[in-house]
Amino acid sequence: MTYLEEITNTRQRQPNSMVASISSKILQIRKENIKQSLSDIGTIDHRQDYVATVGGVMYYDDSRAENVNATWFTFENIVRPVIWIAGGDESDADIKDLRRMARNKVKALVCIGSNKAKMKKTFQREVKDIFEADDLEAAVRMAALLAQDDDIVLFSPAAKASGETFAERGELFTETVKQLENELRQ
Repeated sequence: MTYLEEITNTRQRQPNSMVASISSKILQIRKENIKQSLSDIGTIDHRQDYVATVGGVMYYDDSRAENVNATWFTFENIVRPVIWIAGGDESDADIKDLRRMARNKVKALVCIGSNKAKMKKTFQREVKDIFEADDLEAAVRMAALLAQDDDIVLFSPAAKASGETFAERGELFTETVKQLENELRQ
């Protein structure tokens, strides 16, 4: 190799090594951010939160899932039959996107909120048993009657509710489940 070729190779390697060095620093930062983000997933309140097992039925609060995508993601992770409590106010969201998931995973649907008629109509072919409830507490009690051992009762609304935050609805769901648990013990 001539002197000129050696200098050219060195100059070509120098920027490559600088890019590699910078890339590794950026990637390290990204790795740390990714690790932190992943570790935070389990700490998000009202997002796939296990509440209790009552009479062999597991109850999950997913009230933060106020849109179709969030509810769809939750269903992706479920392997047991589901009694799904859903609904809220009318929205532009296309809940039809959840029909395939409902067909494969939902045993019964309890609809709440002002969009309950729309939900009932949307899922009538996918879900055999569809019910309407006046409020969330009534929906939880109805779901408890429908559920059997090893089922999951999931509150994943797929819609926002006017006048209530997801946290308020999640707390009401949790309180109602805890009441059921206490009633079963007595």
